Amino acid sequence: MIIHSLEQGLAALSQGGEAITLESPPGAAGHHGIGWWLALIRILRQERPLAEFEAVLDCGDSPGLALEAIEAGVPIIRVGGLSPDMIGRLRAMAALSGSLIR
Repeated sequence: MIIHSLEQGLAALSQGGEAITLESPPGAAGHHGIGWWLALIRILRQERPLAEFEAVLDCGDSPGLALEAIEAGVPIIRVGGLSPDMIGRLRAMAALSGSLIR
């Protein structure tokens, strides 16, 4: 489920049930910033400590933003439009820090 705000995230997590995947809007790392996403997820975890969810930050087709997200500790990062070689490099870097590239 794509969320654009804290309110949308809280609403999604209030539905209960099985674990869900919260996704940033496309290109959010560049538009809203990596810090915005990390802060949003931190607040959601504080507000809904029992909720089971994954949080995926979209970095669009920017390997630079993906690398910044890895360095910032974003656990799951989505990229698109990159060569298989570049995705492989990003996955290798992400694995070293505990992040995942999708």
